Amino acid sequence: MLFRRRKPLRFHEKFSHVMWPRRGFKRAVRYHSKRLMRMSGSPHSVAAGFAVGVALSMTPFVGFHYLLCFVAAYLVRGNVLAAVLGTTIGNPLTFPIIWLTTYETGGLVLGWFGRRPEALSFRQISHGLLSDSAHSIWPIFEPMLIGSIPVALVTATISYIAVYYATDAFRTARRERVAIRRRELHGNRS
Repeated sequence: MLFRRRKPLRFHEKFSHVMWPRRGFKRAVRYHSKRLMRMSGSPHSVAAGFAVGVALSMTPFVGFHYLLCFVAAYLVRGNVLAAVLGTTIGNPLTFPIIWLTTYETGGLVLGWFGRRPEALSFRQISHGLLSDSAHSIWPIFEPMLIGSIPVALVTATISYIAVYYATDAFRTARRERVAIRRRELHGNRS
């Protein structure tokens, strides 16, 4: 390959670059946002795909987010690649915030029905969610699943609106730049 490294990165080096980008988080976010706006499809399909991915990353189905986003993006006629990019919102840096938020929200909802679960720390939630058996995981999984619904709806709505308008504005500005360059190159042929 033309742009391949002479000495490939080892697994721990790749992992460290994912966790802490070499050139900073600002550049990584800019890269992914440009990539999102340049995807093919209408602004609606890109925004719907991204919103589906963000919504599914709020669910406690750890390990199944990508599989679920393929199906959900297909069902809402969203861009599948945008959905995959949306699921990257749920990552090891954001899981503590997402899991605590969904657990607390689910606890509030269950509290309305007189079934308030006990307060747990992130360490207890992650340990119970990732390592316990299916029978003992339910007291943690149930509030997270119930709490993920309103959290997912809010984050999906916000991300849909933001991505739709950003993509539409980006494409409009690009069309105008191309039209200006075409007029400069070819003159005003009418």
